Amino acid sequence: MKIVVITCYFEPDYVRARVLRSALKSLPGIKLIIIKNKHRGLLRYPEVLWKVWRVRTQKPDAYVLTFRGQEVLPFIQWMIRKKPLIFDELIVPIAYATNEHHAKSLTKRVYYFMARRSESMYRRWLSKCYAILADTAAHAELSARTSHVNLSKYTVLPVGTDDTAFRPATIKPASTGSFQVFYYSTGMQPLHGVQHVLAAAEQLKNNADIEFLLVGGKKLLRDATAAAGANGAHVRYEPWIPFEQLVNTMHSSGICLGGPFGDTAQAHHVITTKTYQILAAGAPVVVGASEATNEYFIDKENALVVPQANPEALVRAITWAQKHPAELAVIAQNGRKLYEKQFSEAAIARILEPLVSSL
Repeated sequence: MKIVVITCYFEPDYVRARVLRSALKSLPGIKLIIIKNKHRGLLRYPEVLWKVWRVRTQKPDAYVLTFRGQEVLPFIQWMIRKKPLIFDELIVPIAYATNEHHAKSLTKRVYYFMARRSESMYRRWLSKCYAILADTAAHAELSARTSHVNLSKYTVLPVGTDDTAFRPATIKPASTGSFQVFYYSTGMQPLHGVQHVLAAAEQLKNNADIEFLLVGGKKLLRDATAAAGANGAHVRYEPWIPFEQLVNTMHSSGICLGGPFGDTAQAHHVITTKTYQILAAGAPVVVGASEATNEYFIDKENALVVPQANPEALVRAITWAQKHPAELAVIAQNGRKLYEKQFSEAAIARILEPLVSSL
């Protein structure tokens, strides 16, 4: 069976797309044809559509459109005609546009406007898909309810991560002396709730043994971290660390923050990519309680679970972790077992196999 996997996104090797490709490739009897953009700007749209048009000569049996395919979905459907299309939705555009309170940049305004204007058409596009992938059951239910699509069309497929890059440590790195709380992000999206992380750091300013390391997020996170430091928090900011050092930083930290902590609508329907990575690395993680996370995580069993938008709860979880290293090590081991069972590439391939077989 020939399956074309299409990615049209400013980051064409985003972890979701990489994991999907890898899991599909591992299935028997599949010949994978990968289409992804080289251009990162607006030119990526005609580039990908032209590649899809040309690949039709190879007579593919089915297509998979990865995140963020919403922008090209109707064009892909028109070109492939009646061939089955599996669409990896990952976010629900109208819910994202109406419930999340991002900074009012020009890009966000345009995105919100387009999401609202295309809502009725988007419902029709979804209904034409052979199947829709959602990262959590909560997200599938939200999409089905919002778009009036039968829930049976959805397959819940965790995001997962790169199994080869994130592995448990064979030797625990030497302690730096302080108890490091590690948080990283590519941005300051409302769902992540980094303001609550920094508020917790400020509340812990009298505990000099606990230090927060925050990475990424560009200028907004840098400025927010500096403000927390000015208020007495023991915080350190790094704009970026090499990918190969990311897992080492997880291993050398006392606790890692997976979140989400934002208490937004989206925050209650997702499990963050960093959470999967921390679990795969066998490091202890703090997650925010939600419809999505409550399905898998049990407090003090395979993670530390806290209410979202609650710095005081974060403080309690972090201080408990500092005082209970033996229990925390067991929690980290159980978290890795959870990853292997539910979120690994092998687990994702098992979920995909019956869907692909049905084609």
